[in-house]
Amino acid sequence: MGSEIDQYRDHEKGDLQVNAISQYVPEENVIGTKNLDEIKERNYDVGAEFFAELAQRPDAAELMAPWTDAEEKVILKKLDYIVLPLVTMSLLLGGVDKVILGTSATFGLKQDLHLVGQQYSWSSSIIFFGAMLTVFPQSWLCQKLPTGKVFAVNVFFFGVMTFATIGVKSAGSLQAVRFILGMFEGMNTSGAGLVIGMWWRKSEQPIRTVIVFNTFSSVVNGLLSYAVQFYTPTKLLSRWQLLYLITACISVTFGVLDWIFFPSNPSKAWWLTDRQKYIAVARLAVNQTGMVNKHTKIHQVKEALLDVRTWLYFLISITLNIPNGGLSGFYSIVIQGLHFSTKQLTLMNMPTGVIGWVAAMFWVTVAKYTRQPLLCAMGSVLVCLAGTVVLKTVPHTNTGGSLAGLYIVYMYWAPYMVYSQLIMYANVGGTTKKVAVFGISYLGYAVGNLVGPQSFKAKEDPTYPTAYTVMLAGYCVSIGLMVLYGFLCWWDNKKKVVQEEEWRASIEGQEQDVAAEWKDMTDKENPKFRYTY
Repeated sequence: MGSEIDQYRDHEKGDLQVNAISQYVPEENVIGTKNLDEIKERNYDVGAEFFAELAQRPDAAELMAPWTDAEEKVILKKLDYIVLPLVTMSLLLGGVDKVILGTSATFGLKQDLHLVGQQYSWSSSIIFFGAMLTVFPQSWLCQKLPTGKVFAVNVFFFGVMTFATIGVKSAGSLQAVRFILGMFEGMNTSGAGLVIGMWWRKSEQPIRTVIVFNTFSSVVNGLLSYAVQFYTPTKLLSRWQLLYLITACISVTFGVLDWIFFPSNPSKAWWLTDRQKYIAVARLAVNQTGMVNKHTKIHQVKEALLDVRTWLYFLISITLNIPNGGLSGFYSIVIQGLHFSTKQLTLMNMPTGVIGWVAAMFWVTVAKYTRQPLLCAMGSVLVCLAGTVVLKTVPHTNTGGSLAGLYIVYMYWAPYMVYSQLIMYANVGGTTKKVAVFGISYLGYAVGNLVGPQSFKAKEDPTYPTAYTVMLAGYCVSIGLMVLYGFLCWWDNKKKVVQEEEWRASIEGQEQDVAAEWKDMTDKENPKFRYTY
């Protein structure tokens, strides 16, 4: 299914270098101040501006000469050792807050705050209302301002609001704090998507996407929760409050580190030399999606809203994230219904994160080597569907069977990784369109996470039949939507062949000011773009 796309995308590095460099090297195409001003006026990608600025330097030919594999490996290591850990920890800390709420419930939070009925469910869900409120403003800030600074401020305030959770005294105050915390978490998913696209090639993105969007929050929560149990509660600080205190300190610390080390894009990385900055940017030409553009383009917003794929991203994000919202808040409570001790519960939180991450890594790896990401996404959905059936049908008296079904369901992160991250991030061009599409997709993520906890009705404890039925329905619908998505991509790629032929005929003999990949065109506008499916 993807062979024609892969043949198009797997260019030799030398061809890519010529494509990126030939427009800017002084000996081949002199670019003066006027040309740089024109590039800025035309609102091209930041990469085009960066190349034009380099071309004016007396050492431009040396800086922009073809690079070696050894040079590129050094740069890739720097990206993986600096940017990757920072963005990974930024998202991990946001996930930790979700799961420690569930553990805190087993440590007495529900009793201390006198939560009754669906108050706990709303405390789990309300964070996504805050996120939905700010997802577009936050994504817009990631486009306009230095991305690293935006991440730093948000992670720092994760910590501040986690500190605030220690002082809550009622359901209302807990929900208010979590709503505000959600406002700072709204940029996580869409912001990380922009970051991955501006630092790594498409071929490098799948594995790093799984690393960034990991499920190790359960592992961190399990370790911290187990350690907290050795603390003797006092009137001043209970166990669940100590858990929030530790998490808050970690978030504040990483917020400071993000501020220092996390630059806005490769051309601004103070820990790269000018030569390395050039290579880090030029190597992204193969993506055909540019690096970043700081100008808001209304026509790209309109295209995003009218693109059927955008709303498929939205709907599929809902269906794939219903288990995420439900199980992240109710896992500890569901396990408690299987009659484990509190210490056993905290340790049993840990395998879920490992299972989710390993499943995601497995399916992403299979997708990469088979070049069939959509089929792999559907295959991973079927596995989760089977686990949900087990969880719904096996009696809770069968502890082993129920636990096995629960752990299989926790593979839900795999289809979301393969589909929503791997495919969506690869299939959207134009910075403003990315911001719009990623934001709409995050709304779907939030809606799914809102539906999940509400489907776990307190009166149905411990079997929760409604929750499992909703999960089954969601998985079945997602498969149908993925089939439709694959057909649309196949159909549009056929039209793209004709579009590219007409474009090449129209520019024959003409000198291009900037290569197509740096013009901040959308996937529909760029004749060289092909959809992955």
